[in-house]
Amino acid sequence: MSLIGLATYLALVALFLYALYRVVNRAVLHALRTHSAEVRAAAAPEGSSHPGR
Repeated sequence: MSLIGLATYLALVALFLYALYRVVNRAVLHALRTHSAEVRAAAAPEGSSHPGR
């Protein structure tokens, strides 16, 4: 395998891993925000004028 081929292969693998990281990170953060909002909504009293407290 030539040096240029190896460099290209490593660059593509790095790009794939970075894209995978971005997608997974975004999904996890969205899930955490959604879960946090659901927990706050469930913990708030029915007639509370201060949601989230």
